[in-house]
Amino acid sequence: MQKQVRYSPSDFNKVFWFGAFESKVNPNTGVSVPTFSKKEKMHYKAQRKTITQRYALVGTALENTSIIVIRHSKLSDLYQYLKIADKTYKIIDCSIDDSNNYMTYDFLTIKESKGVN
Repeated sequence: MQKQVRYSPSDFNKVFWFGAFESKVNPNTGVSVPTFSKKEKMHYKAQRKTITQRYALVGTALENTSIIVIRHSKLSDLYQYLKIADKTYKIIDCSIDDSNNYMTYDFLTIKESKGVN
């Protein structure tokens, strides 16, 4: 049987927004510009990587990624981008726990994004 991860509710003290990029017209130039549009607000906990994990990721596409933990939500599958403070991140991987346990968590691997990419 797999060990269940447990966190305190007070661990989830940071906020981010799930969202998507939408085209908005710049009123000065008339050009459509992709702009992040906030959709759903969530609380999260930052998850640290061990030194061994960091060394294992050197030279891979996951080298400059971060991991955040959220309470299990169906929103994890709906969105590709999220915004923390003023930075936009792309969701690279979702480790979703859809077991029948009372408290389950999703681990999102995210990477800073400079717009739609």
